[in-house]
Amino acid sequence: MRYAIAIVMLFCAAQAWAENVVVSDASARATAPGQESAAIRFSITSKKEARLMAIVSPVAGAVEIHSMTHDNGVMKMRAIEFLPLPAGKMVKLGVSGNHVMLLNLKNPLKAGDSVPLTITVEFADKHKEKINVNAEVKPLTASRNEHEHHNH
Repeated sequence: MRYAIAIVMLFCAAQAWAENVVVSDASARATAPGQESAAIRFSITSKKEARLMAIVSPVAGAVEIHSMTHDNGVMKMRAIEFLPLPAGKMVKLGVSGNHVMLLNLKNPLKAGDSVPLTITVEFADKHKEKINVNAEVKPLTASRNEHEHHNH
């Protein structure tokens, strides 16, 4: 019985959802001494057409949604106002070129800790849902396949 409860709790910790949105696999890498920013990766699926509008975290002075594009062989990164979430389609941040950055970290991220995030999604009818997620902090030595990281 304890084993079954532990499995259910582990699943719940790895996934967060609101009425119309599911966020899963949220993670970050531990930061090196003096590092002031960190990438967060997660997957998000909305039942309805929506857009990812904002993310906040008490561990950072700011959180930005970034897009990355190649322009004439040069990688360009920029903060974007929102990220479209097509209905029923999983969007992977940190893998697709789009990612989330924690800026002005208040303390280093340490392996085994978790980063609390509040994600705001807005739907076509302008109503919003907030999803609370905890991103697992993985070791700094985690492979790039395990966690994609972009230098800023």
